[in-house]
Amino acid sequence: MQNKAKAKTTTSQLTKLFVSLFVAILVLVNIAFLVISSGYIYYSAKSQSEQLITAVEENLEPQYDWSALLDAYLAKQDDDAIILTTPQGRTYYSEDAHETFKDINHKRHYQNFVVSHKHIYFLAREGHHGYRIHVALNVDELFNLITWLLLTMLGINLVAILISILLIRRFAHKWSRPIQTMNAEIQDIRKNKTPERKVTIPDNPLEIRNLAQSFNNLLSFQNNALKREQQFVSDASHELKTPIAAIRGHVNLIKRRGQSNPEIISTSLDYIDSESKKMQLIVNELLTLGRIDQNNDDVTPIDLVKIVSDVVNEVQTVYPQKIISNLPEQLLFPIKPTDFRNIAHNLVENAAKYSPADSEINVVLKKQADKLLFQVADHGIGISQENREKIFERFYREDKSHSSKVGGYGLGLAIVKAEVDKYHGQITVEDNTPQGTIFSVYLPKEKWRNLHLNSI
Repeated sequence: MQNKAKAKTTTSQLTKLFVSLFVAILVLVNIAFLVISSGYIYYSAKSQSEQLITAVEENLEPQYDWSALLDAYLAKQDDDAIILTTPQGRTYYSEDAHETFKDINHKRHYQNFVVSHKHIYFLAREGHHGYRIHVALNVDELFNLITWLLLTMLGINLVAILISILLIRRFAHKWSRPIQTMNAEIQDIRKNKTPERKVTIPDNPLEIRNLAQSFNNLLSFQNNALKREQQFVSDASHELKTPIAAIRGHVNLIKRRGQSNPEIISTSLDYIDSESKKMQLIVNELLTLGRIDQNNDDVTPIDLVKIVSDVVNEVQTVYPQKIISNLPEQLLFPIKPTDFRNIAHNLVENAAKYSPADSEINVVLKKQADKLLFQVADHGIGISQENREKIFERFYREDKSHSSKVGGYGLGLAIVKAEVDKYHGQITVEDNTPQGTIFSVYLPKEKWRNLHLNSI
């Protein structure tokens, strides 16, 4: 079984990366130094040889004793050598030139350079008016200088690499410290289960700062979602606890006194039936909330006018208010029928619950320039400004005393808000004149894309 490679820390990875980069730069610098130094040796030796040849060429006279004069052009300590061949075929050698050229002529040449047993020479030759000049310049000093400089550079490179490892590791540890701190804080949050806590946001680097900020935003979102779910469970338990307790009370009452007082059975059964219906209503609305699928892809266009008309007729048969509809002949929109029915039914029924019996409810459905508008206006008790955001929370009711009379459990508007958010829409609440509330649902224009329908 193959073992997984051991995970590396940010510090070790950064250290390895920067040290590798530093070594690569040093290698390139050394290569550049070798190229430049080689060029310097070549052109320096070439320049010296050209000067020597030029000096000889300027004094080419047949009467001279060239055996004696050639030594005068050379620096003896450098072991240089020169050969001069006249037009008549006579050859003159500087001191030791014959042995020097005899030795180097059998050696391997590297461009103009040749290595003898003792020295390194630069070779040059020139012809002038029948004279042939051969020069061998000793370049040991140049090579020794370059070699010393190269060794010095290698020593400096080694020291620089060792120092760079220490410095880079220190800086890498400093750069990775925000990550280590954030990881430790995350582990502590997970261990102690404290989602309210936030991780420290460093000033630098920017990427880690953004990561920490995003993680804190995620923690806030998770914490808010957890609180909402906890509140939801608490409210649902509270709402279901009351009818369950009442049902259990009447069941016990029937057990205790049902035989001796038969009239209690009928009354208790009626109460049990009423409370069970309330529980069924709560459960159905909770299931509706839970079943709202966030996937709204591949929906087909449906006629919203028919859905609104059916909802209006259903509510009109139950509630006494006069519902006035302002609807087009047809309005097609890509949305799931159950989703739009949830929006329409809850808004219209909510308006009927909280409006006087002799009032009117106005329902509008139309297409605007860039969106779909569904609007329900009533003349009921209204909603205070500070509570207009709360009304979309689960189990929230604006007027609890009035709500107990009209029924409902504060889930209808929560369902509407969830459906509107699903389709990236918007719902607004504003005052009606002279009193009441106007709910407006806007669904974005994008829902009409790729629909070539002339009936809208």
